[in-house]
Amino acid sequence: MRIGRWGPLYGAILFFVAWQLGANSVGTPLLFPEPLVVWEGFLRLAETGEYFEHAGATLQRLAVGMAVGIPFGATLGCAMGASRDLNAWFDPYVRMANSTPAIALIPFALLWFGVTELARYSLVFYTAFLVLALSARQGVGQVPYLRIKAANTLGVTGASAFFRVVVPSSFPAILVGIRTATGLGVMVVVAAEMLGAANGFGYLIILGRQNYDPTLIFIGIFSLGVISLALDRGFQFCIERFMPRWSVKRRV
Repeated sequence: MRIGRWGPLYGAILFFVAWQLGANSVGTPLLFPEPLVVWEGFLRLAETGEYFEHAGATLQRLAVGMAVGIPFGATLGCAMGASRDLNAWFDPYVRMANSTPAIALIPFALLWFGVTELARYSLVFYTAFLVLALSARQGVGQVPYLRIKAANTLGVTGASAFFRVVVPSSFPAILVGIRTATGLGVMVVVAAEMLGAANGFGYLIILGRQNYDPTLIFIGIFSLGVISLALDRGFQFCIERFMPRWSVKRRV
């Protein structure tokens, strides 16, 4: 039997059935609230506008960090992929930084920038920068040499060949890096919000723990999942709709 396009719906039904059964087996909403209880809590937050305040704060921090980290990381990655000297200089440091999770840098961010928005922006920037640097370098390194040679025979050489041939050819890898950085950025910004923030879904989760209210914890967790999924699907839709040249479906 082929499930087809109804697969996500069936999966959601099974998920909520399992959730309800799990809540019934635990027997207390203080440990495992039922789906209906979480939904009612969400409606209360939405009616007061508090939910949208948290959503806006998390999205703003994610957007600012990504908007700065993506171009800087892609620029460094393309330069490393195009120059062996630059790659030899920066590769050890990029590798070491990539092995250090942004969450481990939270104490330094708070020490350097204090309990401010800049500290949270810097952690998202760090994550996006490293992911895009590695993705762009890989994309540039995978550009077929014959493609560059063909451009040279047509008179496109030097910097012109780099920007007109190499960079567009590496764009699929850069787009994959952006999608990856978005998901990682959500995790990082939430971790940063758990320390000293006055709003955001990370703050909401910590507030639920402090008040022994698992409903808030569940709302925060599911909201993060929905945001991450919506951003990923929205980004994929934009590629399919406005940049079909780099569409994965059309390249297959």
